[in-house]
Amino acid sequence: MNRSARHWGPITPRWVRGLLTGVLFAVVSTTYTGCGLSYVFRHISPLHPTGWSFAFPILPSQQQRLEEDMKREKRNRVPILDPIAGEFAPSPCLDPPSEEEIWKKVPKFKNGCPPFYETQRNNVRILTEKIGEKVDACKVYPLAGPCQLVHCHFKCTIYYDELYWSDYPIPFNHVDHRVEVVYMDKDHLRRCGGPPNATILP
Repeated sequence: MNRSARHWGPITPRWVRGLLTGVLFAVVSTTYTGCGLSYVFRHISPLHPTGWSFAFPILPSQQQRLEEDMKREKRNRVPILDPIAGEFAPSPCLDPPSEEEIWKKVPKFKNGCPPFYETQRNNVRILTEKIGEKVDACKVYPLAGPCQLVHCHFKCTIYYDELYWSDYPIPFNHVDHRVEVVYMDKDHLRRCGGPPNATILP
């Protein structure tokens, strides 16, 4: 806007004022609201190679996939336990698989196409049995040192009710009692106790 005899306006052009306002908003939003360089998503930001980052929305499916990847990474770590000394030491396999791990091994099914056809699994009951355990000889593992590999074998029986129903065009429902058997292995390392009579892995 230019100055005139009747209306006194600012000398600075409108596009310059808009640019300065945008820069001011960008500085305030990236400095005082937690969206700056210390933001949690800075490593996956499109501008990460340039040293800048910003918060951008992600889909719920992407959030669920990231959470599952973090759980899988945490679950796939092999623990290294301390040696259990004594003649009457307890069983080395005292950590059975969780219900979440067992349920992921059950074959998946399609939910159907509501309202024509739907499927659900209800009343889930899980029975876990230990069917075997084995402790290998003491060996030297890279990044772990002298350890023993403990093999734990479990048999998991899953009982559940599979419900089928439809509302259109012919209403019906059917309950099928199903049983699934899953075999799981949970191995872990245990440090060797006593003298180091270990052999190096080839």
